[in-house]
Parts: sequence; structure tokens; C-alpha cells
Amino acid sequence: MRNPIIGITGDIEDGRFSAKMAYIHAIEKAGACPVFLPPVTSMELIKDTAKAIDGLLISGGKDINPAFYGGKTMGRLNLVSDARYNFEKALLGEIMRLKKPVLGICYGLQFLNVFWGGSLYQDLALGGFDGVDHKSGHKIKIYKKSKLYYILGIDSIEVNSSHHQGIREAGKGLVAGARSADGLIEAIELSDYPYFLGVQWHPERLSDSHSRNLFKSFIKVV
Repeated sequence: MRNPIIGITGDIEDGRFSAKMAYIHAIEKAGACPVFLPPVTSMELIKDTAKAIDGLLISGGKDINPAFYGGKTMGRLNLVSDARYNFEKALLGEIMRLKKPVLGICYGLQFLNVFWGGSLYQDLALGGFDGVDHKSGHKIKIYKKSKLYYILGIDSIEVNSSHHQGIREAGKGLVAGARSADGLIEAIELSDYPYFLGVQWHPERLSDSHSRNLFKSFIKVV
């Protein structure tokens, strides 16, 4: 019996595909085979990719173009490439059609939210979120009826953060699984789907038991 294959998306920077090795290490330690997925444009290849992998991890990245969620650009943004966004949008649609597990991290959470019609705060400071430093470690409250609580078995954990954007309005069907002390959504899930989870922090950079259990839960459902 082969190990599960987890596809991991990444950025395009200066004509190069870029993704952090921390995702590779986290998936490998959880017991699966990680593979990076550079953006392709062929729908046939995207469908083949969705069939070939057993789960999809949408990694961290830059800012989503506000045009993709009906917003106007406010201030300076470091936009993710259209090639990445369009590839992930098409691939996620195919993955979900096949009912395969999905995990989004940081940008990945924001992407999952926008995919389902949600919106984002383009800058948390402009949105009034100044009570928590979202560019460093802080605590989050996990709702006891959430999938995240079922996975971790605890209602509060310390997380690491490195973001200036966040969920403003949750997408259709998405449920908040955790929030920070200032009210920002820190985790989302789709209750009527086998495994669809997004987290705003970076568990791949942590070595604690909660982070390990999160990745193991993702691999376990494959």
C-alpha cells in the first residue's frame, strides 16, 4: 500500500516557482508523500492533477487581488500572481468534485474563503484590529463544536502569525472554528464536506503536538 500523495501549491516569483520546504517536512512527518504543484493552465492537466493527488494543501502566499472578491484596492498590496490564483481556483473545484481533503494555511485560508464568495480585510490595522499582534505569536479561542476542537481536543492554543490581512465576511457555507482575542477569524471549515479546513497561522513552522495532530488529521482522512 503506497503512502498518500499530498499536492502543495506555491508562488511564482520572478518567473520561478517558489514554495517553503517547511510544508514538505510537515507532510512527510505526518506520513504522506509531498509534491509541489506549479501552476498549469491546461484544464486537462488540472483534472489529471486532481485525480493523481490524494489531498490538497494550499500554502501561504501574498495578497489576493481585491477584484476577486468585489473590492477596491486600498493602500499598497503585494499581490499573488493571477496564474497561481486561477490555477488554485480551478484545481480546488476539481478536488472538491472528487471529495478529496483540503487544508489551507494563512493565504490558503484566505483563498478558501474567497473561493466561497467571502471577503477580506485588506489591512487589519485599517479594519480596527489592533488589540492583537497578528505578525507574531498569540492565543486563539477554539469553538467546542468545531472540527478543529475535535482534532486538537483543546479550546485555546498559542499560534504563530505572519499576516496583515484576514477574513472580513465568511464565504457561503463556511463556519468559523476559532478566533483571536480581537475577534478575527483564525480557522474556517465546511461542515458538509469530508475535510475542508483553513487556518490563519503557520503550523508547518511549529513542532508542538497540536501542529502535528493537525497535519496527521489531514493525512488520516485520505
